[in-house]
Amino acid sequence: MKKLLICLLGALTLASACSSIRIGPKGEGEYVTAESLVPYDERNLRQMKKDGELAAQKAAVEKVAGVFISSATTVEQAQLVEDKIVSKTAGFIRKSHVQKAYRKGDDWYTKIKAMVLVKDIGAIIKQSEENAFAKKTTILVTSRETVGEEISLTQDCKQAIYRVLKEQPYNLVNGDNLSQNNIENPNPTIDKARGEGARFVIVADVESNPLAALPGTTSPFKSYRARAKLNAYATNNYAVVAEGAQQQSGLDPLDNIAAQKSISAACEAAAKQLVEPINDAINSAKVYNVTIKNINTIERLKQVQDILRTLREIEDFNLVRYANSAAQFDISANIATPEELTAKMIRKYNIYFTVVSITPNAVIMSFN
Repeated sequence: MKKLLICLLGALTLASACSSIRIGPKGEGEYVTAESLVPYDERNLRQMKKDGELAAQKAAVEKVAGVFISSATTVEQAQLVEDKIVSKTAGFIRKSHVQKAYRKGDDWYTKIKAMVLVKDIGAIIKQSEENAFAKKTTILVTSRETVGEEISLTQDCKQAIYRVLKEQPYNLVNGDNLSQNNIENPNPTIDKARGEGARFVIVADVESNPLAALPGTTSPFKSYRARAKLNAYATNNYAVVAEGAQQQSGLDPLDNIAAQKSISAACEAAAKQLVEPINDAINSAKVYNVTIKNINTIERLKQVQDILRTLREIEDFNLVRYANSAAQFDISANIATPEELTAKMIRKYNIYFTVVSITPNAVIMSFN
C-alpha cells in the first residue's frame, strides 16, 4: 500500500510538472502544416525522404517568420531573417511528424505537421528590427523618362529621387518603367504597389529635349531642357498626397550626357517638393493598438492580416506580439475613433469578429 501511494504521488508530481510546460497553441509554439517537393531519387530513398522532411520543416519556419515581417522590412532585414532563422530550421522545430509522403511525378511530396517555436522567431525578428533601423515607410518609385521621342532606360530620374529621399525614414523600392497609359491612369500601378507592401507610390514623368542654339552663335556644348512632374499617391485610397514639378537645363559636349544632366536636375528639384507633404501624410494617420484573441493557428493569423490589408482606411499595420493564440497589432489608419475602426472591420467581416472591449486607443476582439 505504501509503495502504491508513493507511485501515485510520483505520477501526480510528474503530471503537475508537465502541465506547467506550455507548448502548443497556448504556449511558445504553434502547430504548423507545411509541404515540400524534392527530386525523386530511387537510388537513395532514405536520404530523399529525409530531404523532403527537412524541406517541409524549413517551409514551416518560413511560414511563421513571414507573419512577423512588417512592410517596413528592408532587404538587409530579410537577409537577417534568412541567416538567423530560416538557415537554422532545426533550432525552431520542437517536434514534427509526416502526415503524407508519396511520389508525385518526378518529385517526392511531403506534408508535415510541426511544432514551431513561434515566440522565439517573433522575438528575434522584433529585436533585430529595433536594433537595425527605425520603422520605415515603404515607397515605390516609378517613372517614365524620355529624351526627345525616345524612351530612356537609364533611370536618371529615379536615381535623382533616391538621392533626395534617402535621408528620410523611407524604405525606397524600385518600381516599373511606365508607359503613357500608366501616366494617364495610375490606378493599376497603385494597386500593384499596395500588393507589394508600399504605403505610397511616386509616379515620375520627365521629358528632355534639345534646345536650339541662338542664331549666329556656335558652341561645342549641347543644351537640353527637362520638364519633370512627380505625383505621390497613397496606395490605400489613390489620393495624391504630394506633387512636385520643375524644369532644369543640362549642358555637355555629348548629347546623352546633357540630357541626363537635365533630367537629374529637374527630378531632384521636384523630389524636394515631395518630402514635407509625404511626411505630413505619414503622420496624419492615427495609431491604434488592436488585440485579436482566439486565433489559434498561423493560417488563421495570416487570414487576419489579409483582412487588415483589404481595408482601404488602414495605411499600415505591424504585428507586435503573438502569444497564447492572441495577436497584438499596431494599426495606422485614417479613422477618427477606435469604434469606427471596429465597426468597419465587423461590417465587412461580421462572421469573424466579436468585440470584447474598446478604449480610446485600444480594441480587443475575438476571432470566431
